[in-house]
Amino acid sequence: MEKKNSKMKIDAKKFAYTVIASQNIDSDLVEEIAKKKLTLYLTAYWLAEKFNTLEAQSFRNMNKKDYEDLMVKLSGIKVH
Repeated sequence: MEKKNSKMKIDAKKFAYTVIASQNIDSDLVEEIAKKKLTLYLTAYWLAEKFNTLEAQSFRNMNKKDYEDLMVKLSGIKVH
């Protein structure tokens, strides 16, 4: 990053495609594979968007406690 105070932003679409491309789904059923990949894509996309929202709320300027609380929030995201 060029500027010290610039914020990180994840391209949610690229991130989600990278996540699904990195995962192999073991199944002989095409529909099952598609459903699992779609679920994974949507989860990855949503997580990137959530990160971008949190980053926009001055992620870099947080104190240690706030940073730790944010990490707990991110790790508490459940995938169905």
